[in-house]
Amino acid sequence: MSSSEIGRPGALRGSRLMLAAALLAAATAGGCFQPLYAENTRSVTGGSIKDAFKEIEVPEMKGLIGHYLRNELVFELDGGNEPDRTKRLKFQSQISESLEVVTVDYANGRADSAILVATANWSLTDTTSGKVVSQGMNVVRAPYERSSQRFATVRAARDAQIRAAKNLATLIRGQIAADLFAG
Repeated sequence: MSSSEIGRPGALRGSRLMLAAALLAAATAGGCFQPLYAENTRSVTGGSIKDAFKEIEVPEMKGLIGHYLRNELVFELDGGNEPDRTKRLKFQSQISESLEVVTVDYANGRADSAILVATANWSLTDTTSGKVVSQGMNVVRAPYERSSQRFATVRAARDAQIRAAKNLATLIRGQIAADLFAG
């Protein structure tokens, strides 16, 4: 409220009215919120989203990023707790990686840093009907420093691959959850 409005008797009442209307709108919209990972959230495959996650089979994948991505997905989807559970959904993925050189030290001609770009094209298929339930393409970037010490650079590159796989797993899990939501 500006100093010129202080003397006006209706200005204070109008702002209180607007505040009350905003609070009423927020209160009524608050009842519409439903947590995605709650036990009572239904999925398109039947059951809850958590149960649908436990029904996803994640097969072995090629490459180091594929290996770490599979491990992260298995952990994020079912925690690895129920190996005997029937798997109704099958996850398939093609993973590619490339390297972007960011800075180059022109004195010795070496790259000082690089960015690992990991791309995953994936799909989730219902094994009983053959229908694709969810699919997507996710891209993550993981920067790392390159050193004149060869083994330090190799370790930094591997750490970047592990970070990229973890980030991909988180993105894929979120997208699968959103696609499985039957709301």
